[in-house]
Amino acid sequence: MHLHERYLRFNRKVKVTFAVYTIIAGLKLICYFLTGFLVMLAEFLHNLVDITIFSTIAYTRKLSEKPPDSTHPFGHGLAQNVGSVVISVIFVTVIALELVREGIERILNPHAGKYPELAVTILIFSLLASFILYLIFDDKIVAERSAKAELYNDVLSNAGAIVGVLLTSLGFQRADGFLTIFIALRICRNGYRLFKENVTYLLGKSPDEEVYIRIKEVVESFSEVLDVHDVIAIHIGENSLHVDMHVTVREDMTVKEADELTKKIARKLMKEIPEISYVLIHVCAERGEFVRATASSVMKKL
Repeated sequence: MHLHERYLRFNRKVKVTFAVYTIIAGLKLICYFLTGFLVMLAEFLHNLVDITIFSTIAYTRKLSEKPPDSTHPFGHGLAQNVGSVVISVIFVTVIALELVREGIERILNPHAGKYPELAVTILIFSLLASFILYLIFDDKIVAERSAKAELYNDVLSNAGAIVGVLLTSLGFQRADGFLTIFIALRICRNGYRLFKENVTYLLGKSPDEEVYIRIKEVVESFSEVLDVHDVIAIHIGENSLHVDMHVTVREDMTVKEADELTKKIARKLMKEIPEISYVLIHVCAERGEFVRATASSVMKKL
């Protein structure tokens, strides 16, 4: 499937999720004021985190489609990662910590909520909606895999909230506070995961070893190439790579011939490996060693 078509499908799924979660979050907030269960407020804030994450993903995904310009020669592919890092820091430090504080306060000063049937009904509806949305996302695509993981966490969170409401209504009033802290810790976990997954791209994440092997195969398919070495590839977007390499050719090859060869190599690489957006090829007459160059190996060679 073409990347643009994949983006459109993902965007439609995000819009549906955004609409459903907005309705669910509104119901949970109203339920909190009616019932007094703190866990309902925690679930509302959890869904607010999700709404913000999905809307930011949709916006930054669109921004990442912008073509290169004079200030961003490699395009805007990392916009989504920047947005995700900012979100993860804000929600972990603000919402999650505030929920922990509220949960501790409820444990120290417990009280029973009202209308547990209403709270449980809304939570079951939320759990089922999260599970259905979980099924429509594709775990073979990076962005959708992240959304799918978040929806799975929501299913678990809703199940935990249901347990909290039931235990509180049965007389275990401190359960409301404990389950609120549980949800807060899940927000922290999700925030950490979101931060960890995206900050690696901002630091110049390298693709898997299979990509390097494929690059070697494509380049060495040209009879004029004696070998390829010192290959460095980094992500400049979720599905975009910048590749730098050295290729060894015959000593008697002219500059014009070498220039034509590099053009053919670059075209074939971008055709065979669609994630490659930019290729920089250094032509040399000395054989080298094929490496998946990391920071340490590069510095050793320098």
